[in-house]
Amino acid sequence: MLAVTRIKTPWSPLTIIADNDCVVSSWFGEQSHHPVACDEPIRKTRSIDGVTEAVGAWLDGDLSSLDQVKVRQSGGPFFEQVWTVMREVSAGETVSYGELAMLAGRPRAARAVGTACATNSVAPFVPCHRVVTATGRIGAYGYGVDLKVALLRHEGAI
Repeated sequence: MLAVTRIKTPWSPLTIIADNDCVVSSWFGEQSHHPVACDEPIRKTRSIDGVTEAVGAWLDGDLSSLDQVKVRQSGGPFFEQVWTVMREVSAGETVSYGELAMLAGRPRAARAVGTACATNSVAPFVPCHRVVTATGRIGAYGYGVDLKVALLRHEGAI
């Protein structure tokens, strides 16, 4: 059975859906940007073991705490590679779309990296907010540029 919880953050509520201790969907804001499409029932809960604590620690300044949370999302092999490599970008750092494409083994696939960021369904656990333009500009973010800036500030990247 899936569990859903909503955590208050300084910027926007963070909703998390997990299967046991593995996050399968999460999003900022009032609306679901990445609903889980399945027939499984979803139960509301105050806490998801390990996940809620990791988010609390991240909010309190333990910026690597989200790295320990298991995630699962569906995508082709390239997107899955991009999401894996994205998780290796440490809090407080940013990487360009092109750099991330190189790290994922496809140096000419910067636009595809952008699509992988846009379809990431487990933010901030897969930290697409840490991906910026080649010139270092903040760039787009599915939850708004203001939130991306706030997250990067929280993590000390800007």
